[in-house]
Amino acid sequence: MRTLTLSDSREPLPLTDRPTGADFPPLSYGLTLDQAVAVRAHEVKAGDLVIAELSDETGVRRTWHIPAPYFANPHALKDCPCKGCEACNEVDDWTLADHSRVVDVGWRFICLSPAEEYDDYEPCVLVVRNRPIAVIPANVVAAAREAVANAAQPVRTFTVTWTADFQADSPIGAARLAYAQLRSYADTGIQAPELEADDGRGKVTVDLGQAEG
Repeated sequence: MRTLTLSDSREPLPLTDRPTGADFPPLSYGLTLDQAVAVRAHEVKAGDLVIAELSDETGVRRTWHIPAPYFANPHALKDCPCKGCEACNEVDDWTLADHSRVVDVGWRFICLSPAEEYDDYEPCVLVVRNRPIAVIPANVVAAAREAVANAAQPVRTFTVTWTADFQADSPIGAARLAYAQLRSYADTGIQAPELEADDGRGKVTVDLGQAEG
């Protein structure tokens, strides 16, 4: 279990271990609860990964883990783009479709994820504005996503060779002539020779005049 704190309070908020099982898959991109921070619902930023709601009541504090963590797309209640969902319909029923009839409903709640943003069959996520929320910040998520993408494309080592004859008085002299020749292809636009690339699993002939990337 981790203990989080809000920027405007010193009261500790427990973040219990995430449940396991089919209903609670591991967090995406190898993310862990160690990367979570606590913020008020109205402080959640677009792209933050919302993983749990926290209780800041006195007494026993609780953690409500979200089975399918979602990426936040916060909206004020009045600006929610939802075309109608169970959660929004309940608010409309409560206020008789006129939110101004209940004085504090507009500023008391915030929509963290409009229904149409992630699943037409799931309602909007409406949360009390000051409720503590455990999130993994958007920049941390982006870095983890990039690391996974890079890991999926392992770096390979190639030996690149080509055959050419150079008249020189020493091996290093021939190597210098070879280096100068390769540079000349880039500098002058002269057609480059075919090169042979070998990564230990197979040899490939590459025509630099046609190859891209």
